[in-house]
Amino acid sequence: MNTFVKVFMIIIFGIPVAWSQNPQTRGKVFNPDISANFLGLFQRGTALSEDRTQVPHNGLSLQEAELQFTSDVDAYFKGTALLGIAQESGSTEYGIDPEEVYFETLNLPHVTLRAGQFKLALGKHNTLHPHAYPFIDAPLIHQQLTGDEGLVESALSAAILLPTSWYSELILQVITLSNEDLFQSPSSGQTGTLAHFKNLWDLTDDLTLEIGLSGVTGKNQFAKTSTLLAGDLTFKWRPAEGGKYHAFIWSSEFLDGKRKGLTDEVTGDSAEHLGGMATWIQYQFAARWWVQTRYEKMGLPHPASIPSQEKQSALLAFYPSEFSGFRFQYDHLKTQGSADDDHTFSLQFNISVGAHPAHVY
Repeated sequence: MNTFVKVFMIIIFGIPVAWSQNPQTRGKVFNPDISANFLGLFQRGTALSEDRTQVPHNGLSLQEAELQFTSDVDAYFKGTALLGIAQESGSTEYGIDPEEVYFETLNLPHVTLRAGQFKLALGKHNTLHPHAYPFIDAPLIHQQLTGDEGLVESALSAAILLPTSWYSELILQVITLSNEDLFQSPSSGQTGTLAHFKNLWDLTDDLTLEIGLSGVTGKNQFAKTSTLLAGDLTFKWRPAEGGKYHAFIWSSEFLDGKRKGLTDEVTGDSAEHLGGMATWIQYQFAARWWVQTRYEKMGLPHPASIPSQEKQSALLAFYPSEFSGFRFQYDHLKTQGSADDDHTFSLQFNISVGAHPAHVY
Protein backbone atom coordinates (compact mmCIF):
# COMPACT_ATOMS: atom_id res chain seq x y z
CA MET A 1 0.00 0.00 0.00
CA ASN A 2 1.60 3.28 -1.08
CA THR A 3 2.03 6.32 1.16
CA PHE A 4 -0.66 8.38 -0.56
CA VAL A 5 -3.32 5.71 0.00
CA LYS A 6 -2.31 5.37 3.66
CA VAL A 7 -2.54 9.11 4.26
CA PHE A 8 -5.87 9.29 2.42
CA MET A 9 -7.39 6.52 4.55
CA ILE A 10 -6.12 8.08 7.78
CA ILE A 11 -7.54 11.52 6.92
CA ILE A 12 -10.84 10.42 5.40
CA PHE A 13 -11.71 7.32 7.39
CA GLY A 14 -9.58 7.70 10.51
CA ILE A 15 -8.03 4.27 9.85
CA PRO A 16 -4.44 4.00 11.15
CA VAL A 17 -3.32 1.64 8.42
CA ALA A 18 0.31 1.51 9.47
CA TRP A 19 -0.68 0.05 12.83
CA SER A 20 -2.03 -3.08 11.17
CA GLN A 21 1.56 -4.03 10.32
CA ASN A 22 2.49 -4.16 14.02
CA PRO A 23 1.69 -7.57 15.57
CA GLN A 24 1.17 -5.96 18.98
CA THR A 25 -1.70 -3.78 17.74
CA ARG A 26 -3.19 -5.98 15.02
CA GLY A 27 -6.84 -6.82 15.81
CA LYS A 28 -7.25 -3.82 18.17
CA VAL A 29 -7.11 -0.87 15.81
CA PHE A 30 -9.99 1.03 17.37
CA ASN A 31 -10.56 2.12 20.95
CA PRO A 32 -13.38 1.87 21.88
CA ASP A 33 -14.81 -1.20 20.14
CA ILE A 34 -17.47 -0.04 17.68
CA SER A 35 -20.36 -2.05 16.29
CA ALA A 36 -23.51 -1.41 14.32
CA ASN A 37 -26.68 -3.45 14.02
CA PHE A 38 -29.67 -2.83 11.79
CA LEU A 39 -33.03 -4.52 11.41
CA GLY A 40 -34.99 -4.40 8.18
CA LEU A 41 -38.65 -5.40 8.33
CA PHE A 42 -41.42 -6.20 5.88
CA GLN A 43 -44.91 -6.68 7.32
CA ARG A 44 -48.38 -7.37 6.02
CA GLY A 45 -51.12 -7.48 8.64
CA THR A 46 -54.89 -7.11 8.80
CA ALA A 47 -54.63 -4.65 11.70
CA LEU A 48 -51.64 -2.67 10.39
CA SER A 49 -52.02 0.71 8.71
CA GLU A 50 -51.08 1.66 5.17
CA ASP A 51 -49.95 5.02 6.57
CA ARG A 52 -46.15 4.97 6.64
CA THR A 53 -46.10 7.49 9.52
CA GLN A 54 -47.54 4.82 11.80
CA VAL A 55 -45.19 2.48 13.69
CA PRO A 56 -45.44 -0.33 12.72
CA HIS A 57 -47.09 -0.21 9.30
CA ASN A 58 -47.61 -2.42 6.28
CA GLY A 59 -44.73 -2.58 3.84
CA LEU A 60 -40.98 -2.33 4.05
CA SER A 61 -39.26 -0.29 6.77
CA LEU A 62 -36.10 0.12 8.79
CA GLN A 63 -37.21 -1.28 12.13
CA GLU A 64 -34.20 -0.03 14.06
CA ALA A 65 -30.48 0.61 13.87
CA GLU A 66 -28.09 0.57 16.82
CA LEU A 67 -24.59 1.96 17.25
CA GLN A 68 -22.62 0.63 20.19
CA PHE A 69 -19.36 1.87 21.68
CA THR A 70 -17.72 -0.07 24.49
CA SER A 71 -14.30 -0.13 26.07
CA ASP A 72 -12.42 -0.58 29.30
CA VAL A 73 -11.86 2.95 30.59
CA ASP A 74 -8.94 1.88 32.76
CA ALA A 75 -8.17 -0.95 35.16
CA TYR A 76 -11.22 -0.05 37.26
CA PHE A 77 -14.11 0.82 34.93
CA LYS A 78 -15.75 -0.19 31.65
CA GLY A 79 -17.88 2.23 29.63
CA THR A 80 -20.73 1.49 27.20
CA ALA A 81 -22.80 3.79 25.00
CA LEU A 82 -25.58 2.45 22.77
CA LEU A 83 -27.52 4.77 20.46
CA GLY A 84 -30.79 3.67 18.87
CA ILE A 85 -32.10 5.02 15.57
CA ALA A 86 -35.80 4.41 14.91
CA GLN A 87 -38.79 5.99 13.19
CA GLU A 88 -40.75 8.46 15.29
CA SER A 89 -44.45 7.65 15.52
CA GLY A 90 -46.60 10.08 13.54
CA SER A 91 -43.74 11.06 11.25
CA THR A 92 -41.52 9.60 8.56
CA GLU A 93 -38.48 11.09 10.32
CA TYR A 94 -36.02 9.04 12.33
CA GLY A 95 -34.77 10.02 15.76
CA ILE A 96 -31.65 9.11 17.73
CA ASP A 97 -32.00 8.13 21.37
CA PRO A 98 -29.41 7.08 23.95
CA GLU A 99 -30.77 3.62 24.76
CA GLU A 100 -27.99 2.77 27.19
CA VAL A 101 -25.12 4.93 28.42
CA TYR A 102 -23.36 3.71 31.55
CA PHE A 103 -20.13 2.68 33.23
CA GLU A 104 -19.52 -0.29 35.48
CA THR A 105 -16.76 -1.55 37.70
CA LEU A 106 -14.17 -4.17 36.82
CA ASN A 107 -12.60 -6.78 39.09
CA LEU A 108 -14.41 -5.96 42.31
CA PRO A 109 -14.78 -9.25 44.20
CA HIS A 110 -18.32 -10.71 44.03
CA VAL A 111 -20.01 -7.42 43.05
CA THR A 112 -20.42 -5.26 39.93
CA LEU A 113 -21.51 -1.65 40.34
CA ARG A 114 -23.14 0.24 37.46
CA ALA A 115 -24.32 3.83 36.99
CA GLY A 116 -26.00 5.59 34.06
CA GLN A 117 -29.01 4.86 31.89
CA PHE A 118 -29.69 1.23 30.98
CA LYS A 119 -32.29 -1.50 30.65
CA LEU A 120 -33.37 -2.54 34.11
CA ALA A 121 -32.99 -6.09 35.42
CA LEU A 122 -36.71 -6.86 35.28
CA GLY A 123 -37.05 -10.49 34.24
CA LYS A 124 -35.32 -11.69 31.08
CA HIS A 125 -36.97 -10.00 28.12
CA ASN A 126 -36.65 -6.44 29.41
CA THR A 127 -32.84 -6.68 29.35
CA LEU A 128 -32.78 -7.50 25.60
CA HIS A 129 -32.41 -5.15 22.65
CA PRO A 130 -34.70 -5.65 19.62
CA HIS A 131 -32.06 -7.46 17.55
CA ALA A 132 -31.74 -10.04 20.36
CA TYR A 133 -35.48 -10.62 20.90
CA PRO A 134 -36.44 -14.30 20.63
CA PHE A 135 -39.22 -13.16 18.27
CA ILE A 136 -39.54 -10.11 16.03
CA ASP A 137 -41.75 -8.30 18.53
CA ALA A 138 -41.88 -8.09 22.32
CA PRO A 139 -44.59 -10.02 24.21
CA LEU A 140 -47.95 -8.27 24.54
CA ILE A 141 -47.80 -7.88 28.31
CA HIS A 142 -44.39 -6.21 28.10
CA GLN A 143 -45.64 -3.75 25.50
CA GLN A 144 -48.68 -2.91 27.62
CA LEU A 145 -46.95 -2.48 30.99
CA THR A 146 -43.52 -1.08 30.05
CA GLY A 147 -44.01 0.36 26.54
CA ASP A 148 -42.28 -0.16 23.21
CA GLU A 149 -38.78 0.46 24.56
CA GLY A 150 -39.19 -1.55 27.76
CA LEU A 151 -38.19 -0.33 31.21
CA VAL A 152 -35.15 1.91 30.67
CA GLU A 153 -34.19 4.38 33.39
CA SER A 154 -31.26 6.26 34.85
CA ALA A 155 -30.16 4.11 37.75
CA LEU A 156 -27.55 2.95 40.22
CA SER A 157 -27.09 -0.81 40.29
CA ALA A 158 -25.26 -3.41 42.35
CA ALA A 159 -25.07 -7.01 41.10
CA ILE A 160 -23.94 -9.33 43.88
CA LEU A 161 -22.70 -12.87 43.25
CA LEU A 162 -23.88 -14.94 46.19
CA PRO A 163 -21.61 -17.61 47.77
CA THR A 164 -23.52 -20.71 46.63
CA SER A 165 -22.47 -23.87 44.82
CA TRP A 166 -24.61 -22.83 41.83
CA TYR A 167 -24.80 -19.49 40.02
CA SER A 168 -26.88 -17.17 42.19
CA GLU A 169 -27.05 -13.42 41.68
CA LEU A 170 -28.92 -10.65 43.47
CA ILE A 171 -29.31 -7.29 41.67
CA LEU A 172 -30.44 -4.18 43.55
CA GLN A 173 -31.19 -0.95 41.66
CA VAL A 174 -32.25 2.57 42.56
CA ILE A 175 -34.04 4.07 39.57
CA THR A 176 -35.70 7.19 38.19
CA LEU A 177 -39.44 7.02 37.44
CA SER A 178 -39.84 8.38 33.91
CA ASN A 179 -41.44 5.37 32.16
CA GLU A 180 -44.74 6.67 30.74
CA ASP A 181 -46.64 3.40 31.00
CA LEU A 182 -45.67 2.40 34.54
CA PHE A 183 -44.66 5.54 36.46
CA GLN A 184 -44.46 8.91 34.66
CA SER A 185 -43.67 10.59 37.98
CA PRO A 186 -43.74 14.41 37.69
CA SER A 187 -40.95 14.79 40.25
CA SER A 188 -37.36 14.28 39.14
CA GLY A 189 -36.38 13.90 42.78
CA GLN A 190 -38.44 10.77 43.33
CA THR A 191 -36.78 7.40 42.93
CA GLY A 192 -37.94 3.81 42.88
CA THR A 193 -36.33 0.48 43.73
CA LEU A 194 -35.88 -2.78 41.88
CA ALA A 195 -34.68 -6.21 43.00
CA HIS A 196 -33.86 -9.19 40.80
CA PHE A 197 -32.92 -12.65 42.08
CA LYS A 198 -31.47 -15.06 39.51
CA ASN A 199 -30.45 -18.71 39.96
CA LEU A 200 -28.90 -21.00 37.35
CA TRP A 201 -28.28 -24.73 37.77
CA ASP A 202 -26.46 -27.22 35.57
CA LEU A 203 -28.86 -30.16 35.67
CA THR A 204 -26.63 -32.20 33.36
CA ASP A 205 -23.70 -31.48 31.06
CA ASP A 206 -26.27 -30.61 28.38
CA LEU A 207 -29.17 -29.04 30.31
CA THR A 208 -29.47 -25.90 32.45
CA LEU A 209 -32.35 -24.49 34.46
CA GLU A 210 -32.74 -20.76 35.21
CA ILE A 211 -35.28 -19.23 37.57
CA GLY A 212 -35.66 -15.49 38.13
CA LEU A 213 -37.83 -13.33 40.36
CA SER A 214 -38.08 -9.55 39.98
CA GLY A 215 -39.96 -6.63 41.45
CA VAL A 216 -39.98 -2.87 40.91
CA THR A 217 -41.93 -0.17 42.73
CA GLY A 218 -42.20 3.62 42.81
CA LYS A 219 -44.58 6.57 42.81
CA ASN A 220 -46.57 7.32 39.65
CA GLN A 221 -48.16 10.46 38.17
CA PHE A 222 -51.14 10.12 40.52
CA ALA A 223 -48.89 10.30 43.61
CA LYS A 224 -49.73 6.64 44.21
CA THR A 225 -47.66 3.49 43.95
CA SER A 226 -46.99 1.46 40.81
CA THR A 227 -45.65 -2.05 41.32
CA LEU A 228 -44.56 -4.61 38.75
CA LEU A 229 -43.67 -8.20 39.66
CA ALA A 230 -42.08 -10.67 37.25
CA GLY A 231 -41.12 -14.33 37.25
CA ASP A 232 -39.23 -16.25 34.57
CA LEU A 233 -38.29 -19.88 33.99
CA THR A 234 -35.92 -21.13 31.28
CA PHE A 235 -34.63 -24.56 30.26
CA LYS A 236 -31.73 -24.69 27.79
CA TRP A 237 -30.48 -27.90 26.20
CA ARG A 238 -27.45 -28.10 23.94
CA PRO A 239 -25.64 -31.46 23.69
CA ALA A 240 -21.94 -31.56 24.45
CA GLU A 241 -21.53 -33.54 21.23
CA GLY A 242 -23.25 -32.16 18.14
CA GLY A 243 -24.24 -28.92 19.88
CA LYS A 244 -23.48 -26.97 16.74
CA TYR A 245 -26.47 -28.58 15.04
CA HIS A 246 -29.09 -29.06 17.74
CA ALA A 247 -30.42 -27.04 20.67
CA PHE A 248 -33.67 -26.58 22.52
CA ILE A 249 -34.88 -23.66 24.65
CA TRP A 250 -38.14 -23.40 26.57
CA SER A 251 -38.74 -20.09 28.32
CA SER A 252 -41.73 -18.58 30.10
CA GLU A 253 -42.27 -15.21 31.75
CA PHE A 254 -45.13 -13.78 33.80
CA LEU A 255 -45.73 -10.11 34.63
CA ASP A 256 -48.22 -8.66 37.10
CA GLY A 257 -48.61 -4.88 37.25
CA LYS A 258 -50.56 -2.65 39.63
CA ARG A 259 -50.73 1.01 38.60
CA LYS A 260 -52.80 2.64 41.32
CA GLY A 261 -54.91 5.58 40.19
CA LEU A 262 -54.82 4.67 36.48
CA THR A 263 -58.20 4.88 34.74
CA ASP A 264 -59.48 4.63 31.19
CA GLU A 265 -59.39 8.11 29.62
CA VAL A 266 -62.76 7.62 27.91
CA THR A 267 -64.91 5.65 30.36
CA GLY A 268 -63.16 6.48 33.61
CA ASP A 269 -63.08 2.78 34.54
CA SER A 270 -60.15 1.46 36.54
CA ALA A 271 -57.15 0.24 34.56
CA GLU A 272 -54.98 -0.49 37.59
CA HIS A 273 -54.35 -4.23 37.72
CA LEU A 274 -53.11 -6.10 34.65
CA GLY A 275 -51.16 -9.33 34.29
CA GLY A 276 -50.08 -11.63 31.52
CA MET A 277 -47.67 -14.31 30.39
CA ALA A 278 -45.71 -15.53 27.41
CA THR A 279 -44.19 -18.95 26.85
CA TRP A 280 -42.10 -19.92 23.86
CA ILE A 281 -40.07 -22.80 22.45
CA GLN A 282 -37.02 -22.58 20.19
CA TYR A 283 -35.60 -25.65 18.47
CA GLN A 284 -32.45 -25.69 16.37
CA PHE A 285 -32.68 -28.55 13.87
CA ALA A 286 -29.61 -27.74 11.75
CA ALA A 287 -26.45 -25.65 11.95
CA ARG A 288 -28.15 -22.48 10.68
CA TRP A 289 -31.87 -23.13 11.14
CA TRP A 290 -34.33 -22.56 14.02
CA VAL A 291 -38.07 -23.11 14.35
CA GLN A 292 -39.97 -21.36 17.13
CA THR A 293 -43.47 -21.08 18.55
CA ARG A 294 -44.95 -18.77 21.18
CA TYR A 295 -48.20 -18.51 23.10
CA GLU A 296 -49.25 -15.33 24.91
CA LYS A 297 -52.12 -14.40 27.19
CA MET A 298 -52.63 -10.80 28.28
CA GLY A 299 -55.28 -10.46 30.97
CA LEU A 300 -54.33 -12.57 34.00
CA PRO A 301 -56.13 -10.67 35.49
CA HIS A 302 -57.42 -7.70 33.52
CA PRO A 303 -59.73 -4.76 34.32
CA ALA A 304 -62.88 -4.23 32.29
CA SER A 305 -61.30 -1.23 30.56
CA ILE A 306 -58.50 -3.37 29.03
CA PRO A 307 -59.69 -6.31 26.87
CA SER A 308 -57.86 -9.60 27.24
CA GLN A 309 -55.84 -10.88 24.28
CA GLU A 310 -54.47 -14.23 23.14
CA LYS A 311 -51.72 -14.54 20.58
CA GLN A 312 -49.99 -17.44 18.84
CA SER A 313 -46.79 -16.99 16.84
CA ALA A 314 -44.72 -19.28 14.62
CA LEU A 315 -41.25 -18.41 13.35
CA LEU A 316 -38.65 -19.86 11.00
CA ALA A 317 -35.10 -18.48 11.32
CA PHE A 318 -32.04 -18.84 9.10
CA TYR A 319 -28.71 -17.63 10.53
CA PRO A 320 -25.76 -17.94 8.12
CA SER A 321 -23.50 -16.70 10.96
CA GLU A 322 -23.62 -14.88 14.28
CA PHE A 323 -23.54 -11.58 12.35
CA SER A 324 -26.53 -12.13 10.05
CA GLY A 325 -29.98 -13.61 10.29
CA PHE A 326 -33.33 -13.81 8.49
CA ARG A 327 -36.62 -14.56 10.24
CA PHE A 328 -40.14 -15.18 8.96
CA GLN A 329 -42.93 -14.90 11.54
CA TYR A 330 -46.69 -15.43 11.51
CA ASP A 331 -48.93 -14.03 14.28
CA HIS A 332 -52.56 -14.78 15.10
CA LEU A 333 -54.15 -12.36 17.59
CA LYS A 334 -57.58 -12.66 19.17
CA THR A 335 -58.88 -9.69 21.16
CA GLN A 336 -61.81 -9.86 23.58
CA GLY A 337 -64.89 -8.15 22.09
CA SER A 338 -63.51 -8.09 18.55
CA ALA A 339 -65.45 -9.95 15.86
CA ASP A 340 -62.38 -10.51 13.67
CA ASP A 341 -58.98 -11.98 14.49
CA ASP A 342 -55.81 -10.26 13.35
CA HIS A 343 -53.22 -12.00 11.16
CA THR A 344 -49.73 -10.64 10.52
CA PHE A 345 -46.87 -11.89 8.34
CA SER A 346 -43.40 -10.48 9.01
CA LEU A 347 -40.00 -10.89 7.38
CA GLN A 348 -36.97 -9.46 9.15
CA PHE A 349 -33.27 -9.30 8.33
CA ASN A 350 -30.75 -8.74 11.11
CA ILE A 351 -27.22 -7.58 10.27
CA SER A 352 -24.36 -6.80 12.68
CA VAL A 353 -20.94 -5.39 11.84
CA GLY A 354 -18.01 -4.59 14.06
CA ALA A 355 -16.92 -5.85 17.45
CA HIS A 356 -20.36 -6.65 18.83
CA PRO A 357 -20.19 -7.97 22.42
CA ALA A 358 -21.67 -11.33 23.29
CA HIS A 359 -25.23 -11.39 24.64
CA VAL A 360 -26.08 -12.38 28.18
CA TYR A 361 -26.58 -16.16 28.57
